Amino acid sequence: MITMSVAHASTLPIGPEKNPPLGRLDLENILLRPAVRWQGWAAITPDGLYYGGQIGATDMHAHHAAQLLIGDRFVLRDAEGAEHVMTAALIPANAPHAIVHGTVDGLLALIDPVQAGPMLDHSCLSSAVGWHVDLNVPAGRDLPTLQALVDHLTGTATPCPRHPALIHAIQVIAAILPMRVRLAEVACAVNLSESRLSHLFTSELGLPFRPYVLWMRLRAALSALSDGALLTEAAHVAGFADAAHLSRTFRRMGSFPKAR
Repeated sequence: MITMSVAHASTLPIGPEKNPPLGRLDLENILLRPAVRWQGWAAITPDGLYYGGQIGATDMHAHHAAQLLIGDRFVLRDAEGAEHVMTAALIPANAPHAIVHGTVDGLLALIDPVQAGPMLDHSCLSSAVGWHVDLNVPAGRDLPTLQALVDHLTGTATPCPRHPALIHAIQVIAAILPMRVRLAEVACAVNLSESRLSHLFTSELGLPFRPYVLWMRLRAALSALSDGALLTEAAHVAGFADAAHLSRTFRRMGSFPKAR
């Protein structure tokens, strides 16, 4: 059994019959509106975003973070059109996919590409064949269960070697935020050409430089929201122009894909 203590999180219900707490209504309407047909709970923590409940069918889309998806025999379609029945899948960042048949009671987590890298089958990242995760579907569908699963998967995975310059680049990006992050500036800081650094992000994280910076900004905003910041405050902390800019980025990154 996997046990863990729950990190500080802001949790809100999703669905037309739910009434989120005052002060979180804007968050549901602005950030989670594309998931209005999904009914369940969503939790924002300093590490990312977690969801439990109904997972519906979606159109083809991709995330700027890895996605752990757990449920009772859902069907995924990859970019090649192949469909696979699964109970647990780890979908790489930037990998196009669609949920053909969802699950009435599932779990979903967004995982930083750096953490998810060691768990991925790098020989077939674009194919759903490589997304299968060998684990038992847990009986619990709550936040502690989902966080424990993520911690277990990321903690037991064999670390894969990272280029020292890539590790340094990620640190440089974190230090620059919330200011504007330029590829040329980061490349200079780690003594690499822009093309070489861009290649490292794509080859080792599966995510180009600019989308990774956007994911880092989104993580900063989620962390601020989990500490009780208002949407506008969280947007400014992460370097977004305003709350609307943060909302557009959130939706475009497909954190909760639009249900059909």
